[in-house]
Amino acid sequence: MKKTSLILALLIFAGLSSYAQSSEEKLGMNQMFAKSVKYPAEARMENETGIVTLSVEIDEEGYPVGEPKVYAASDILKEEILRTYNQVKEAWDPSFLDGKEAGEEYLMSFEFIMKKGAEFIKNPLKEYKVEKEVDHLAILNKAIEENPFSSKLYEKRSEYYTMKGEMWLAKLDYNQSEFLKKNELTNVVIVGYGASNKPKSL
Repeated sequence: MKKTSLILALLIFAGLSSYAQSSEEKLGMNQMFAKSVKYPAEARMENETGIVTLSVEIDEEGYPVGEPKVYAASDILKEEILRTYNQVKEAWDPSFLDGKEAGEEYLMSFEFIMKKGAEFIKNPLKEYKVEKEVDHLAILNKAIEENPFSSKLYEKRSEYYTMKGEMWLAKLDYNQSEFLKKNELTNVVIVGYGASNKPKSL
């Protein structure tokens, strides 16, 4: 059965408070996450992004038990997801399993993405700035080490290996990504919109 998913857009503008948007047809657990989850202000200021994965144990009656295992590189984002999860847990309904078997352990994935706006004052020197070379594989490997149950990270590394012609490695990561997706109760993307920098003098 297809897993439920949701994209939350948190629009952040100077002088305006943030809010979440969700599709009206999304009900139950996803609707509750849409109303509760926020992009932490401190994380927005630092342009901090990342993926938080929860591993949640479900009892035979279809209710979460105990504390979830948390996999994340960012403490700020982790705390926000735990805060939101605890709110959802208090109002939990077995229908949130969406046909999945009770008595199992499932994953919840939350990805925080920042969309940068235009600078208030543009710096002309940036036009001539040479970007540093990035080791994408090293970044992906580190992210997977910190969050080993994120389907999105394995999917991204599979795409990287495909681009490099490493097809067997790409297949391994693709299969791992698909396996994790089948065990996800929800996959939420939280997007923060706003200016990338505060006004600055040249």
